[in-house]
Amino acid sequence: MKIIPTNSLVGAFVEDIDLSCPIESTETDELLSAWHKHGALFFKNQNLDNEQQIAAASIFGEPVPFDFAPATAESEIVHKIANEKGRGIKSGTSTWHTDATWLEMPPRGTMLQAVELPSSGGDTLFASMSAAFSSLSSETQSFIDGLTAVHHGGSKLKKSADSISKIIPEEAVSHPVVRTHPVTREKCIFVNRLFTKKINELNDIENEAVLPMLCDLVLRPELQFRFTWEEGDIAVWDNRSVQHYATPDYSEARIMHRVILAGDPVE
Repeated sequence: MKIIPTNSLVGAFVEDIDLSCPIESTETDELLSAWHKHGALFFKNQNLDNEQQIAAASIFGEPVPFDFAPATAESEIVHKIANEKGRGIKSGTSTWHTDATWLEMPPRGTMLQAVELPSSGGDTLFASMSAAFSSLSSETQSFIDGLTAVHHGGSKLKKSADSISKIIPEEAVSHPVVRTHPVTREKCIFVNRLFTKKINELNDIENEAVLPMLCDLVLRPELQFRFTWEEGDIAVWDNRSVQHYATPDYSEARIMHRVILAGDPVE
């Protein structure tokens, strides 16, 4: 097995590994360590069935059902993220975000597999939120560290949940603006334009200046890596330290299978 970092501040490719087969404990330890270090791992040409994808995801955490997206017919753990031809492309996934920060304990991580892809487009971009925090001046770091922000699913998530007869939590939750990764202890920006509504300790005028600035740090190209999918590819990312964005630049079907990992407290 080879772990090859990308030429960016986030992500690494894992080569010479078959996730459909049992993985030795020494390799699982190496994969988990690399995941924490790089924030996202990419595995080419895996073509896993549901059972195999769940087993692969369990290397990085506990696979759990996610009640707010349609599960596949074969498994409640694996669910389908589908943009059918000609509709639904410009969804919430085409806004930079961390998955489900409107939950009290957002998912630890996400594993995505490409099942059906358009002939072009449909890449996913990833960005390091620890590097985003490090890019700020020490004065700004000190100012935002200790602040908290409100997160809520909003209307787009409600519409999606309604379509599968699910109910999203009505109550908003608050999380630290700067999250400390429980393993690496790195500080990571933990606000995003999709789910973060306001910073609790700031007034409206201050929020208008500070929150967009923090959310838009993710737009800096030097913090990003762009992953171009092929069918059967796997990406697994750490929601505690990485944001992602699905490019809405295609008009054919794009179907992905996703597994969510149980969350841990946001500190």
